[in-house]
Amino acid sequence: MNVALIGSNFALRGYLPVIKKINKLNLKIVCSRNIKKNQKINIKGVILENNWKNIFKHNIDLIILAVPPKIQEKILLYNLKFKKKIIFEKPISTDYLLSKKIIQEIKNKKIKSEVNLTFLNHLLFKKVKKIINDNLSQLISYKVSWGVLSQDMNKRIISWKTDERRGGGIKNIFLIHVFSYIQFFFGEYEKLNVRVKNINLQSLRYKKFIYCELLSNSIYRGNISLFVKNKGLQEHKIEIKFKKFRLKLFTKSKDWTKDFVLKTYNKKNKIIKTYKNEIDLKFEDGRSDQIYRMIINFLKKSSFTNQIYCLNAEKNINDI
Repeated sequence: MNVALIGSNFALRGYLPVIKKINKLNLKIVCSRNIKKNQKINIKGVILENNWKNIFKHNIDLIILAVPPKIQEKILLYNLKFKKKIIFEKPISTDYLLSKKIIQEIKNKKIKSEVNLTFLNHLLFKKVKKIINDNLSQLISYKVSWGVLSQDMNKRIISWKTDERRGGGIKNIFLIHVFSYIQFFFGEYEKLNVRVKNINLQSLRYKKFIYCELLSNSIYRGNISLFVKNKGLQEHKIEIKFKKFRLKLFTKSKDWTKDFVLKTYNKKNKIIKTYKNEIDLKFEDGRSDQIYRMIINFLKKSSFTNQIYCLNAEKNINDI
């Protein structure tokens, strides 16, 4: 399967090692406006392009996007007439209504597609999903806390990553992940209360804070605390309470996904069982592990579930 990879930074760091590892994929083209970065690619026969429209002139089976949302939405719309298989990032576009239109058109034209929602491919997140399904009648509530590190946001670098209008900012880059895996775990939800604060005091360990209260399936109450940290490590914790036990999925690491640990506790707060992340793919960036699993599943079967999760998340973010 001939692949066109569009993007530079995360495309080369996160996706390229995965493409090299999957035998069914043949990297045909790498496209980026910054063609000098692409010179780092030392793969015989790879075509380098600086205009993404040119990739459609070649024999391509699959397009993989790792570009800003403003560019991504243009490529997704352009591809509607070519119907190439396509993997893309979140958010889908810079505007919820446009995202809705794109996803509906992709579905109508039966274009095989997938959106990269990192945590939904993680083995421990899938384990949590199974525990929830097996104990759904015992479920009481859940709580999410995520302290993220973002050099762009902390240093106030002017780029799409810090501009909500261009698909960046804490809501579009981070909260979209949480809203997506909340759907994956518990099903549909409604927002009960949302607070967003900008904090500029240097003495505090975060600069922006979002708090959401949710109600999943009209039964299960949950809350989300999401904040950008000034320093330290990523801190990501999910706690779920059942009638007879509780579980905690957590990490404190420089890497987004590699060091998660899952623990279950009884009512006396004693550990019942510990599950550690099984890292078997040995990629430098832990997100590549999840991309690998996503692409393997994508090659085996077609699903539209993650696109709907992402679209629903974008709708709820748009309402905040």
